[in-house]
Amino acid sequence: MINRMNAPVARRGGGWTGKVAAIAALTLCVVFGGPAQAEDAKDFPSKPIEFFVQSGPGSASDIFARSLAKAAEPLFGQPVVVIDKSGGSSAVQMAAVKAAKPDGYTIGVNTISHFTKMLTTLKGSFSKDDYSWIALLQMDPHVIMVRESSPYKSIEDLVAAVKMMPDSQVTVGGYGSMGSTASIAMQMFADVAGIKINWVGYKATPEALSSLLGEHVDVAIANPGVVQQFAEAGRVRVLAILGDKEIDSFPGVPTAEGAGYAFDASWQQMRGVYGPAEIPDDIQKKMGDVFIKAVKDPEFQEYMKNSGLIEATKGPEEYKAFVGKIEAIAEKGLAASGVTN
Repeated sequence: MINRMNAPVARRGGGWTGKVAAIAALTLCVVFGGPAQAEDAKDFPSKPIEFFVQSGPGSASDIFARSLAKAAEPLFGQPVVVIDKSGGSSAVQMAAVKAAKPDGYTIGVNTISHFTKMLTTLKGSFSKDDYSWIALLQMDPHVIMVRESSPYKSIEDLVAAVKMMPDSQVTVGGYGSMGSTASIAMQMFADVAGIKINWVGYKATPEALSSLLGEHVDVAIANPGVVQQFAEAGRVRVLAILGDKEIDSFPGVPTAEGAGYAFDASWQQMRGVYGPAEIPDDIQKKMGDVFIKAVKDPEFQEYMKNSGLIEATKGPEEYKAFVGKIEAIAEKGLAASGVTN
């Protein structure tokens, strides 16, 4: 092991030490054939894969990562090690993934929040071009709900009633401030429905639901996994799904489009896998294929069903194109919410 404290320091310029270093580097290139070549995809992986999560233990992303890792390990033939990289509103994880060697051995969970942050608080530090987009695997649509005691029995009832109000405005509670994933989804629906919203943001989704039940807001928006127990207990009524598919746990509840509103269902919470830019295409494809196959694992499917999640799989090429679309929607949604110009 080199003792870096006592090692001689090379001077800048053309000094003797610098010349020796240059000759040594040239010799290594000649003898060993230049820079190390990327691992052949057929041999990948030959060691454990590190899977960075941007939110802490027990979070939705953490549960997703651990469930996916368990299903993927037998297919890779190597451990997939889930590592907590929470902090800095995802900046810690995003920096670690960006700085990693692009060999496929360091990857991360990405959600739709990564895109909104790259356009707001983390703009200038990270962009979509800093990463390889390996696979989209899961969608988690928002649902719009009211209290069970509410007079609104359908999304059409709600929209019609709001339009009759003097300012055509309804108070809506959800997770995050203006510009959050939930607020953008609600704003997008309001725009196509021709109504206005007064957004009330909360630090956690359960707080928004408590506020709805306490009659502090008229409507709430959240993801299905959190809402399901309240709906089954008869405490809330789900009016619409802001996604492209109906959800088994909310029988009879239409999608917004199914109810006649031209909502762009691309804007949902999502979970996928990304890595540093310039991972070789053949390794990206192999990883994407494995993760998509892992999603079919019965135990992973059971986890998604119990959480009200929807399978949505795209490999590297499709996912990269989809990321461009999502960024455009995010830019429009943030501007409509008044967060950006």
